[in-house]
Amino acid sequence: MKVLVIGGTGTIGSFVTQELWKRGCEVTLLVRGLSRRVFPNEPGVSVIHGDRKNISLLQAVAEHNFDVVVDLACYEPQDAEAAVQTFAGRIEQYLFVSTVDVYTKPAAVYPVTEDAERNPRKSFAYAWKKAQCEEVFFKAHREKRFAVTIIRPAHTYCEGVTPLLQVFGWTTDHLDRIQKGKPVIIHGDGTSLWSSLYAEDLAVPLANALLTPLAYGKAYNIASEEVMCWNRLYEIVADVMGMPLRPVYVPAKVLGQAFPRKALWCVENFQYSNVFSVALAKKDLGFATRTSYRDGVARCLRWFAENGGFDNSDSPQFDFYERFLRAWETSMRSLMETLIRDTGGVE
Repeated sequence: MKVLVIGGTGTIGSFVTQELWKRGCEVTLLVRGLSRRVFPNEPGVSVIHGDRKNISLLQAVAEHNFDVVVDLACYEPQDAEAAVQTFAGRIEQYLFVSTVDVYTKPAAVYPVTEDAERNPRKSFAYAWKKAQCEEVFFKAHREKRFAVTIIRPAHTYCEGVTPLLQVFGWTTDHLDRIQKGKPVIIHGDGTSLWSSLYAEDLAVPLANALLTPLAYGKAYNIASEEVMCWNRLYEIVADVMGMPLRPVYVPAKVLGQAFPRKALWCVENFQYSNVFSVALAKKDLGFATRTSYRDGVARCLRWFAENGGFDNSDSPQFDFYERFLRAWETSMRSLMETLIRDTGGVE
């Protein structure tokens, strides 16, 4: 099987590349540059450096007569359109790695299944554009341009990537704060639900979908079966570090008002419970959660310890965190004093 992997050296792509290589596939990677993740430096894996937005390059790559394209780097509907125009009639299957964020939030019913409403807010640009990309590829499937399979991963992580997201996104200063015994902000009251999947666990079901007619025209949720509240996720990380957890709870709305850009993902995504059915992926693709969150966290923390540590929470870049905590604690103290005074005390 000849497979083109667009974006094959990132969090998910590196494991997918290794899995395809182990299965004897002839793999070509189209990448802008190599990330910190590695891929097998063996016969059967070749690399083309370039940007998928370069249509001439994409057309030249398509001349290699691939059986399947695995696309891990399509974020814009115009790039999806270009892919359809380039590969239509040239390949058997196009596998697009989308995201569970295409579903409407909050969901009407949990767990969220693949046929749930997909209407993300335009203010959540990442999700909205991914949903538009899906529509482009589903349309190509209906028109028989090529068979399409869509994978919708939930949060995935691996060595070099934080296993624990925070209210301000993907930096690792919050891990540094835990390690130094500092307080950390958790959105809401920490009870919304989330799951984080070690990226290697996604590679097997994705590879199983290739040239599998049962998967044509379908979308699959891929998410960890370990669903936990944010409090528990933070507790596990602190426990693996051997440090106490000092949480400070702040409503997501407040964080969004104070930090419209930094807290965007918290407001649009993290504050809602994210619980997804993986029954279809288990049935059709043999998906299973093979790596526990605790084990995955231990692997990641070991990697950071061996590769320069976390972002330094004491650096000026993260001064805003301490300033906000001071302002929040002062305002909460003042609020409680006012409530006690105006209500005549607390019984």
